[in-house]
Amino acid sequence: MQRFASVALNLPLRREFTYGIPQAMRGRLELGSRVKVPFGKRTMIGVVVGLDAESEVPASKLKDIVSHFTEIPPLPACILEFTRLMAGEYACSWGSALEAALPGSLKRGASRTLPAVQLARDEEETRLHADEIEEKLAKQSRCLRAVLDLGSPVLVQDVLRRTGLSRSPIDTLVKKGWLAKLRLTQEDDFLEQSRLEHAPRHDLTEAQEGAVRKVLDALATPHPGTFLLHGVTGSGKTEVYLRILEEVHALGRGAIILVPEISLTPQTVGRFLSRFPDVAVLHSSLTDATRARQWLRLARGEVKIVVGARSALFAPIQDLGLIVVDEEHEQSFKQQNTPRYHARDMAVLRGRLAHAAVIMGSATPSLESWVRAKRGARPVTSADGKESSAKETYQLLELPLRAGAGRMPHIMAVDMRHEKPLRGRPRLLSHRLENLMAEKLRLGEQIILFLNRRGLAPVLFCNACGETIKCGHCDIPMTWHSGRGRLICHYCMEEMRRPELCPSCHVSPPVHIGSGTEKVEDQVKRRFPDAVVARMDSDTMTKRDSYEKVLGAFRKRDIDILIGTQMIAKGLDFPEVTLVGVISADIGLFLPDFRASERCFQLLSQVAGRAGRGEREGLVLFQTLCPEAEPVMRAVAGDYEGFVTSELEARRKLRYPPYARLIRIIVESPDSELAWRKITELAKPFRAACRSQEGGTADLAVLGPAPAPLARIRGRYRFHLVLKVFSQESFALLRPLFLDAADESGRNPKVLIDVDSVSML
Repeated sequence: MQRFASVALNLPLRREFTYGIPQAMRGRLELGSRVKVPFGKRTMIGVVVGLDAESEVPASKLKDIVSHFTEIPPLPACILEFTRLMAGEYACSWGSALEAALPGSLKRGASRTLPAVQLARDEEETRLHADEIEEKLAKQSRCLRAVLDLGSPVLVQDVLRRTGLSRSPIDTLVKKGWLAKLRLTQEDDFLEQSRLEHAPRHDLTEAQEGAVRKVLDALATPHPGTFLLHGVTGSGKTEVYLRILEEVHALGRGAIILVPEISLTPQTVGRFLSRFPDVAVLHSSLTDATRARQWLRLARGEVKIVVGARSALFAPIQDLGLIVVDEEHEQSFKQQNTPRYHARDMAVLRGRLAHAAVIMGSATPSLESWVRAKRGARPVTSADGKESSAKETYQLLELPLRAGAGRMPHIMAVDMRHEKPLRGRPRLLSHRLENLMAEKLRLGEQIILFLNRRGLAPVLFCNACGETIKCGHCDIPMTWHSGRGRLICHYCMEEMRRPELCPSCHVSPPVHIGSGTEKVEDQVKRRFPDAVVARMDSDTMTKRDSYEKVLGAFRKRDIDILIGTQMIAKGLDFPEVTLVGVISADIGLFLPDFRASERCFQLLSQVAGRAGRGEREGLVLFQTLCPEAEPVMRAVAGDYEGFVTSELEARRKLRYPPYARLIRIIVESPDSELAWRKITELAKPFRAACRSQEGGTADLAVLGPAPAPLARIRGRYRFHLVLKVFSQESFALLRPLFLDAADESGRNPKVLIDVDSVSML
């Protein structure tokens, strides 16, 4: 009889804690169960990860488990092992990794209603009051304007997401009688739009058939391995996934389909629903109650196929046969808070543990995946750092041509340096793009305009002193949003009115520099007043069904021109789109990040792939100030392998991924000197490890410490240290050092460990 339980808690401590099992719970407690336990002067909720009849600690010194959550099925053994290995790989506690495995609604207790607020007074009166109190009570003003913009009544969590504030200003406004609390019943009809999607079965091309056959042959073996499906946009990668899933489903095994963007989920879910009777969905746009129900259906074995964002990787599917990572190159697959896992790499781990096939699909694969597929295999290293004789096999599958009637679009670049200014200002839309848009509208065809920057203008600049208006809490300029009439910081969501004079010199009014999607929308509506125009960015996609409504209207051809950020750049399939215009192909190209060129090429290639997916020929136009830049030139030519060859050579010389693993250690604190002292202290053991390798081949390089490129965010100063590790053996030897650093992550200054970092900002 088990008398003691080992419990993992969500704490920055690399250990589990032993508790006694009360007599009433003995025989009922299972591995993976959630329990409430005493910890110091408080109680915490943890997961049972071990059951024992004996304990090294005397029973008299142990506290007992307080209670057992029987309404939630225990996490299966496959999830326990998966999260244990993940914790070792990403320098976090097992409890922190387990915390990511359950939807927040289940951890809090799912409810069919959610807290909301509504206006307690007349809308016009409220708007006037929000303007009056903006100077003295800025946070309350922001909350009122958020409720007005989002529409009353509105969920509290949506107001907090919009403003970046705590609940305190909302509570104050309720006490003052400007807002009233209520609870809203939230039932998602999240499959409504998805059911309009179809994936008609068609004959496979020779390349598709070959890809399906290779994966199915591998599935018949004990270790199917990982496949990189490199297919041009429109080549039918989804049909390959579906055909393989048909066989997996026939065997009674389950599948996880990961997509990088919520906006892609309805379309992807619809395609799978059209072939399979029941599909679960997990992503952040669902209500808490719906997420809880979807997870419980999976845990109970009622459904065995799930489509979702990166967190769907933790779906409690017991007999897993297939994992698909669609658009595997996407940065959004990397979690930006603890545990900072990369879903692409963890999909490979989970697939290996489950003896499942893993398929990574992309028209522009990440350099890491491309190199692995070309090499064919790499050693498997366990969480304790020991290398086994097993190999993770990678196979490259190619789909070089578009499926069906679709042809690759014709791509051209316009050098905006040669465009004549319009009324003394640089043109936003080139003459060629305007003419092409007019022609496509005349023919009744659809247009997508892409600009990866929201707002009206990214910078307000003073001609007198040369200063830009920056956020008071972050080291970045504020963006002007004319629709909301405010300057907004896109990091902390701080807002301010537009000043009449420059705050620095008080001489001249600041002027706009640059453009965002809001400005594009304004100019397009002026130039084409008869066209139906819609904008799709995080400013307009404020409600839960916003994505589905806009994409549904575009599919029905109720919208002529769709303007958007990167959420419209990938995965979407609209056969009537014959023109794609990229307003500024250079955005992001010169960021202080070694991946900037790769991301620029991928984004341009992906957005170009939205054109010409039907019977009509597609045209793509890149507006650029740097047509000679390598990513732009290669994207115009549609030359992925040429770009990869060039970029890999640069990475090899600098010894950056995929020729090294990066561990980024970031220290944050409101006190700059304290943060600097801490990062300097943390650097010492790594520098000592680097010096110990002198005379041989150095397997470690230490860069920094130095201020982070974004040196202050939300009032906290940031310094970072970057480790480049050149072998898996050295990574295993160094793991204890950065795990020790991770153990201090809950203290001030805050220490963040980002293994396999995807951003240097």
